[in-house]
Amino acid sequence: MTLEELKDFWKDTICLPNKKVMDFQVGSWYDAGVNHKQPYPLVWWEMPYSIAYNPDFPKRLDTVVCSLSVLIDTKPDSIPDSHYGASQAKEIGDAIITKARLEATEFIIQSVNAVSVREYSDDEVAGIRYDVTIQMQREVCETELTEYYD
Repeated sequence: MTLEELKDFWKDTICLPNKKVMDFQVGSWYDAGVNHKQPYPLVWWEMPYSIAYNPDFPKRLDTVVCSLSVLIDTKPDSIPDSHYGASQAKEIGDAIITKARLEATEFIIQSVNAVSVREYSDDEVAGIRYDVTIQMQREVCETELTEYYD
């Protein structure tokens, strides 16, 4: 499974089919659009990835940490509204993580760590950022090197 396929799985199979998720975005820095209001709740798939290669190369199983945030629009400078947004985001995130664990066939979710966020961008948003640690097969192994080298 490539990183592109991994992102597409979360986007097309897990996040956008969720009845409460209005949008899915990808990037290195979450920055809402300046010309229009983003549809919330949304899931933001964060780059970069953290990849730990298995030192036993023939096993081809690597550990990949990817991050996604579930973000809810909130009132400016309102702690109670931000807390409510984080609570709503966790509810949506619980469904996303649970569905991914049940649907994944090309990787295994090893662990999930989450932290609440607020006033995350130029939009007033709150939510939960999930760091998902998965184990997945490396795309290229020793027997396939002839496809890349003479």
